[in-house]
This record gives sequence, C-alpha cells and structure tokens, in this order.
Amino acid sequence: MDNPLANFKIDYNSGLPVWIQVKNRIAYLIGAGEYQAGDRLPTVRSLAVSLDISYNTVNRAYMDLEREGYISTRKGRGTFVAEQKEIGAARATDSPVELLIDDMIRACNGAGMNDEDIIAMVKARLAYKAYRGE
Repeated sequence: MDNPLANFKIDYNSGLPVWIQVKNRIAYLIGAGEYQAGDRLPTVRSLAVSLDISYNTVNRAYMDLEREGYISTRKGRGTFVAEQKEIGAARATDSPVELLIDDMIRACNGAGMNDEDIIAMVKARLAYKAYRGE
C-alpha cells in the first residue's frame, strides 16, 4: 500500500499547532477512504522522523485520534484505523476545517462555555475582523 501521508507537509505558517495538523490530516485521510478500517498507521516514531517533528507531537495527535474513535492502538502490534461503526457515519465526510471547528468547540466546552457562548464569541470575533478590514 502506498503511504497516504507521504506527501503531507507541515505548514508552519498556518497558525495551527503541528499536532492538530497531523491529527486533522490523518482524520481526513480516514474519512476520504485513503486509510481503510484495519489499515496499520505508521508508528509514532517513524511518522515523527518522516515529518521531522517531535515524537511527542505525533503521540499527542494519535492519542486524540484514538480518544475520538478514529484509530485504536494494540500494545505490541501497532496502531490501526478503527472500524467505521466506531467512527460514525457523519465523521467520514468531515473536512479539515470541520475537524478544526470540532476541536475549537471541545476546547470552549472544556473552558465552561455553552453553545450560545461559543456562537456569541465567534460572532464577536467576526465583527472585530470586519471592523479591522480583514
């Protein structure tokens, strides 16, 4: 199997943390069918080396993907793409931007914000950007 991550490059100018870029790319590749259920992912160490990033950065991305049900780690065997039923049908079509929004919503919820607070904050930020002419 070709490595779907072979052409992936970290964008250091994007403003997104590297671990989120890695996580979003893998989730996108799973949703797009580039990785199928049961496919083995690169090891944390090998992906870190190929992307020239920290082992801990890749590990954080993998831990988040596992927590969300995209992948599963089997001690001594490796990390594998989870079965579709574990991922959920709606997740298969998520774009990288939607995944980023999901991360933002989780972070806001973790900070004690409810849906209305999040919507109000996003509207305020958009108004501020419009005011600044961005």
